[in-house]
Amino acid sequence: MKVWLAAALGAFALAGCGGNDTGGASAIGLAPADANGYVELDSSLDSDQWSKVQALLDRFPSKPQLVVELDKQLSEEQLQWDRDVDPALGDTVAAIWLGNTPDEVVVATQPDDDAKFESLVDKLADEANTEYATAEVDGWTVVAEEQSTIDALTSGDGELADDDGYQAALDQLPDERLAFGWVSKRALPSNFPKVQFDWLAGSIEARDDGASATFVERLTGDAANYTSRRIEEAPADTLAFLSFDTKSLRSQTSSLAPLANVFGIRVDQLLADIEGEAALWVLPAPGFPEVTLVLTTSSPARTESQLRQLLQGTPLPLHIAVVGDQVVATTASNPADALKRAQVGGSLADDEDFKEAKDAAGMPDETGGFLYVDVADALPLLSLAGYAGVDVPKELLENLRPVRSVIAWSQADGTTSAQTLFVHIQ
Repeated sequence: MKVWLAAALGAFALAGCGGNDTGGASAIGLAPADANGYVELDSSLDSDQWSKVQALLDRFPSKPQLVVELDKQLSEEQLQWDRDVDPALGDTVAAIWLGNTPDEVVVATQPDDDAKFESLVDKLADEANTEYATAEVDGWTVVAEEQSTIDALTSGDGELADDDGYQAALDQLPDERLAFGWVSKRALPSNFPKVQFDWLAGSIEARDDGASATFVERLTGDAANYTSRRIEEAPADTLAFLSFDTKSLRSQTSSLAPLANVFGIRVDQLLADIEGEAALWVLPAPGFPEVTLVLTTSSPARTESQLRQLLQGTPLPLHIAVVGDQVVATTASNPADALKRAQVGGSLADDEDFKEAKDAAGMPDETGGFLYVDVADALPLLSLAGYAGVDVPKELLENLRPVRSVIAWSQADGTTSAQTLFVHIQ
């Protein structure tokens, strides 16, 4: 709905954040038990979350251009933030999804100015050449494309807030949130391909030293965490490191089966042979960065052959070899030497930059897999990319300078799995 779009664009206009409010009331009490989805946005620019957003954006040189662009987007709808949008909204804007089509959504807020809210709805209706239905429900002003959608809201039984799945999602999401949403599997059409979750949820959080996004789902099977040992093998100057559990890949064998037709290999056999944790890391090197993939396998010779077939044609100058019970694919000239670098110069596990990123993000020792990117140390390489014929926009480089690192990980808790992405900004 364009009401929701205008609210989101207006909030991001950043017309001067500040203050210490914790945000407004939640509209979750309006959502009936059979609602398919719920989204809530902190729309008070005086809230603590928006103050942190303002402080973070102040560190980026492109912030003025961002504000100009968002103001332009509003003006194209014949709207101004201060005049039309801000007074029409309350401290919270929520969207409640009641059916299986995008039209069956009710938007709720508690306007600071009722007349301004009515005027905003009228403007958006005129622009869309349609009419919106509005009503007052339990102290909230609600709007929808059809009156029948509002009727479904008010006639629904129970409350989504009491749903076990909704409560389980909230338990996994940060307490401080700029926005969050929840959607049930029942929202999917009957002909949608089979999925392995009961519900999905997500949130965005602004922190003093960065921003994070968290996504949670209720799985139909159990997932497990592990402590990475490969991080002891990756060198201290690693620019990027990916750890993943091959057990989780084996659970996706059926969905990966079409790759057999593309690459001509037995994907199920390849995954069946690989055991435990696998890792990929990237190191700085003259010319092109050094890339190394390490796999432990029960059949090294067969895995080496399949990996050669899988990676044939790649533009990287890869060397693939069996080292002990492991298969190593690397752009280094000697695969065995690629595994010894951490023994000489120290490992990523002891690297101060990595430990700083891990602590800032709050990543636990046990995860279901994680990704780490040292943006600060990789930036000089991007700056030199022009000499290799790669065009990296100057504006991109300037806006990456405040970013210290990016770290993402998954974590299982029984049948619930959470994925978190954190961008460390200084």
